[in-house]
Amino acid sequence: MFTLLLFLAIPLGAQYSLGEHPRLFVTRDMLPELAERARGGGMLGGDYAMIKAEADRVVAEKTFRMINSVWHRPTDMLCASLAYLVERELGNPQAGLYAEAVKEIWGDGSQLSRSDLNSSGSGHFGSYAIAYDWIYDSMTAAERKKFGDQLGGWLLWYTDAAEITLRFGGWLFNQTWGPSHLNTPNCRDGITPKLFVALALAGAGTAYESDCRRFLDSWYNRIPLDCLSLFNRMGGVWAESMGHGGYGPVKVIPWAFEGWRTATGQDWFQLGSPTMYLKEMNRWIVHLRVPFNNITAYIDDNSGGWDMEQVAPILAARYSDPVACKLSEEYDRGSWPEKWFSTPWIRFITHDPGVRARTPGEMGWARARLFTGAGHVYMRSAWDDPDATWAFFGAGPAYALHSRDDEGHFLIAKKGWLVLRAGGQGHNDDDYYIGGSLAYNIVTVFDPLELFDRQTPSPERLAQGGTKNERDGGMIRRVYAGGHQDIKERGQITAYKHTPQYTYSAADLTQAYNSSKISEITRQFLYLRGEREFFVIFDRVEATRSDYPKHWFLHIPGEPRIAGTPTELVAGHVYSSEAPEYVTWLSDPAGTGDYVLSSGRARAFLKTVLPRSTVTTKRGGEGHDFWGHPDEPTAQYNHVGRSSNQTPVVPWRLEVRAPTGSQRDYFLHVLEIGDESDTAMSAVATLEEDTLLAGVRITTASGGQVEVQFGRHGAPSGRVRFGGAGSFEPLQTEIDTTGQLGLRGDLDRDGRLSILDAVSMLVRGVRDRAAPELDFNGDGLYSPADVTGLLDYIMERRSFTALAGAPEAVSLGLSPGQTGRAP
Repeated sequence: MFTLLLFLAIPLGAQYSLGEHPRLFVTRDMLPELAERARGGGMLGGDYAMIKAEADRVVAEKTFRMINSVWHRPTDMLCASLAYLVERELGNPQAGLYAEAVKEIWGDGSQLSRSDLNSSGSGHFGSYAIAYDWIYDSMTAAERKKFGDQLGGWLLWYTDAAEITLRFGGWLFNQTWGPSHLNTPNCRDGITPKLFVALALAGAGTAYESDCRRFLDSWYNRIPLDCLSLFNRMGGVWAESMGHGGYGPVKVIPWAFEGWRTATGQDWFQLGSPTMYLKEMNRWIVHLRVPFNNITAYIDDNSGGWDMEQVAPILAARYSDPVACKLSEEYDRGSWPEKWFSTPWIRFITHDPGVRARTPGEMGWARARLFTGAGHVYMRSAWDDPDATWAFFGAGPAYALHSRDDEGHFLIAKKGWLVLRAGGQGHNDDDYYIGGSLAYNIVTVFDPLELFDRQTPSPERLAQGGTKNERDGGMIRRVYAGGHQDIKERGQITAYKHTPQYTYSAADLTQAYNSSKISEITRQFLYLRGEREFFVIFDRVEATRSDYPKHWFLHIPGEPRIAGTPTELVAGHVYSSEAPEYVTWLSDPAGTGDYVLSSGRARAFLKTVLPRSTVTTKRGGEGHDFWGHPDEPTAQYNHVGRSSNQTPVVPWRLEVRAPTGSQRDYFLHVLEIGDESDTAMSAVATLEEDTLLAGVRITTASGGQVEVQFGRHGAPSGRVRFGGAGSFEPLQTEIDTTGQLGLRGDLDRDGRLSILDAVSMLVRGVRDRAAPELDFNGDGLYSPADVTGLLDYIMERRSFTALAGAPEAVSLGLSPGQTGRAP
């Protein structure tokens, strides 16, 4: 339906017109404002001081730094080109020197050409296009043609056609859009840099005029009708994770949409569903950041980094997003000029001073969110607190060939990492071990005859530091399997609910495994907040044969201690114990100690409740930190690759082995998070077992109690009870996202709406009408109507749709899905 409506709204053909130069990121109408920013102080004035310093160096030295580097954009060239526009607007009679320096370095234009790819220039055609647009007015007609005729050839790069072809790539493949350095490495279709070339050269009188129009028509017709439907389905989590995503599409897709907006006036950021990729992307980035160090979590192949200043100001401006604005303002310029390529020219141009920066906590964001497209669930104990607990649980389709097979995997952090994946930053191309599912916190079912892909890289790859990945009992290996356009179902979130007391998710992982060995596998993941915090993980595993061994894996950065006296198998590295009382370990930054913001360390306790007769093995330390599956004879060695020593450093894992002899087994684990000084786990008792339910009763030292039971058969189900009395609350059996938008109007953050909130709103509204948290009715600005609306809600309690999904709906007398005047 959405595609049909979009088709009607944007007919085929050239239904767009281009503005005058400059038109990429900057327009003529913006120049007076940019001049004011440059002459002013504060953040933006400081940004321009850096930009001008780089531009002055270009004028003085007549060189671009590291122009032959394929991994860095020639930011100094962009700074000189931007300074030309700003200084001209400021009335500087020497402004033309900046443009002249750029043209002098370009020389005869061959630097801009494809023919000079490996000589000088390294194919920075996206950046050349931006600079061409910005100094357009300084060029004569002959110069425009000279430089443009060299630059225009890039429209045929890789595809041999000036249009979007998706050649050896799909819409959700990073190389289709191009890398963030806007040049040739890992660039196939290269949609973003080619779009910049077409927008810069169109109408400039070059030999590539028809190619420019052809590419722009292709963009205009294909993005809304072909691409956005996938962006709607995928949602805010880039399909290849922040690893390959951060390398390109997380940055260059917003850049492309912004370049099109400024050149044509068409704001395509507003197209698509409410969870379209661009609209939900900032939510993902923020939820992905781990409280103790603000680094993005090591999910899939993510390396933990993120250059937020390169896209946050655009998202903040286009969506009036206070949290994106906050991230943009947090960018630290202290590393300049050593990191000259990070000069914040994008923030200087696109920052919207009308959007007031706010933290997620100040905006009342809910403490959990399900990203439905990716099947990612993020949860935490609090916002704006480096000591907060954070966790991830995920199960969803594979949209891209780089996606690793990690369905049902989870991570936990508090004052460091408590649960992580195997360490290092190996690449899918050669590190088959880290690209396989054994590196994640999953259940394996070992069939000694199962056939796996991706067991041995080529001899060349192995010689360069690649690793093998023998039979590991894990999931079907879908990395690089199939075509770029294929969406491979492998697991799905079947239930989700977030409340102030807990966040609950259930996933069916059956499709992730080979049907020859698995007939059912599900995982339920329950995070309990409170005086003490607990994670309860319940796995139902039914194999096709009773003699297939089943293991439950957990990767941890700190060395665990098994309660009691475990049996030493390999001194200092491998120990086992039959049904230990618990296992405990401390949090650890996993190699990121220089970035830690939290204080102290947390302690985790893990108890295996089911199966009753298990063998728990701890394995790790140097030489044993990338070990093969314990049941595969050919894998009994350490699988170390050339990138295994990089962060994260995760040298230990736990292996919980179920007793053999049963086709169907249940793993029930309770993981408690406590203080570093804690010496014992809270009491965990098995509830009376029957054929229908499996459950536990958890009692803290202070007498707090919670009981959890899970269904043994059928669709994943369960129930929870707090305090040991009264009836059980059923756990959600379907996806309910009404609780993840936060409680609008809860100004005192006590988890409920009251007269005190209305009074606070009235008082604060006198001082700051623009404060977004005061906008109760959602009309974009505070007014007395927000106060009366809040009072109306408090009195009627049935008038609003759970405040657009407030987690406190039940306590306020609302039922999920109740309709009314939702703000």
